Amino acid sequence: MTRALYLVHGWGFDASFWVPMLAHLPDVSAQVVDCGYFGSEHRPALPQTPYLAVGHSAGSLALLGQELPGCEGLVFLNGFPRFTAAPDFPDGTPERVLTRMRARLKRDPAAVLHDFRALCGTDASLPGTPDVDALDRGLDALQTLDHRSQAADWKDRLHWMTGTDDPFGAAKTGFATAGEQVEGGHLLPLTHPGLCADFIRRWLDDLR
Repeated sequence: MTRALYLVHGWGFDASFWVPMLAHLPDVSAQVVDCGYFGSEHRPALPQTPYLAVGHSAGSLALLGQELPGCEGLVFLNGFPRFTAAPDFPDGTPERVLTRMRARLKRDPAAVLHDFRALCGTDASLPGTPDVDALDRGLDALQTLDHRSQAADWKDRLHWMTGTDDPFGAAKTGFATAGEQVEGGHLLPLTHPGLCADFIRRWLDDLR
């Protein structure tokens, strides 16, 4: 049986984000979404064989709001079902942070992206010219979406791992199910690609 992944990257990155991790999974078929933050959007068809949907950061939020027929489980790396703080989610990011980012994005998108990516832990060059409209839609999703109930519906088929030094919150992810914390920051698939690949393979091995 062909084992497959469907991957969605986070805000401020592109499909190339997954390259280091996928190098550790050469035997796995991968459909990789590009959200169009730096060029053309690309959303491939869902795999026809049993698959896992893998999200990083905001990619996890996106997957929770998407119909995923045939999906056997979710794997989230530095993910969350809600990003902004709320009365019942005080550990989220204050909404004013997103409001400021969206206002500044229209004036100087490259500066916003460089600052965000530096906070995440990378000083790598931007992969292309920023698409302000796509980036703003992404920030709007982070600011408004709450998919905690959808996450709970997946029960033990949702698996998550996050870094203890993730600036967006390590212990308080908002997931109802238990996950794993490892030493690292917000970009585990880039900084710990082998570890993330092993985590994914653990759940791929459960596919029948």
